[in-house]
Amino acid sequence: MHSILQTIHAYLALFISWISNTFQKITLSILVLGPVPKHVAFVMDGNRRFAKRLHLQPSEGHQLGFKKLEETLDWCMKLGIKVVTVYAFSIENFKRPKEEVDVLMELAERKFGEFVTKSDLVQKHGISIRVIGDTKLLREPVYKAACKVTSETCNNTGAILNICCPYTSQNEILVAMQEVVQGVQSGKVLESDVCEKMIEQCLYTEECPPLDVLVRTSGEARLSDFMLWQAGRDCLLHFPKKLWPEFSFWDMLPILLHYQANYAKIKVSRFIPITQLLAVFDMIHAVVTFIPII
Repeated sequence: MHSILQTIHAYLALFISWISNTFQKITLSILVLGPVPKHVAFVMDGNRRFAKRLHLQPSEGHQLGFKKLEETLDWCMKLGIKVVTVYAFSIENFKRPKEEVDVLMELAERKFGEFVTKSDLVQKHGISIRVIGDTKLLREPVYKAACKVTSETCNNTGAILNICCPYTSQNEILVAMQEVVQGVQSGKVLESDVCEKMIEQCLYTEECPPLDVLVRTSGEARLSDFMLWQAGRDCLLHFPKKLWPEFSFWDMLPILLHYQANYAKIKVSRFIPITQLLAVFDMIHAVVTFIPII
């Protein structure tokens, strides 16, 4: 009797999985008919809390987090999202207990290698992987693995996965400003030419489209020093309560629908200079004020 119940449970689980996958495919096919964000970023928060909830070791939570990254990356590619940027490791995380940092570094080294040798996902979607941040802070084996995965996938043109490790936005902006200052001091750049666009060209994401959507899981409504410059204008911020390992396509669906609903506003704001936009508003206000009330 027990074995029969187990068999029924297994078949039921397969059926539910089939139903979910079928609905996901249908939903994806509908979503791609509308505007899709070109660049999405994730703060993958909640791995340790998820592990604690299930009475697992923190290292197991981080492993589940990497598995979730692959799953999320897959449906992002199916949607046609061209750039995915993830906050894998903050420079501040080096202050965590040595045992946890060791586990994270070993996991990063292994996963970087697997992206090259075992990931069908990378080959299937032609993903170029870029490890960005202050990479010289990484331990030598991790640094070598990061360089290898970057060089091995650099000719892929289907999409980009930016893995921020180790990274903080303050550090990124500091490095960009230092590059601009060096250009001025060397005479290659005129001081009068220094502008916002020039600084953006010195950021790690210079070759990427503007950031459209930033998602931080676990319900924490803060950016934790992640992509502060890129998220500064016309980027939709979302803070779903789900922890990262349990975050699913269905949690992302309302975020994508919100983007599509606001796409027209984003497009106008992003592609029309603010001075022109204000001039248009003034003109509309003048016309409306002039129209007599009957």
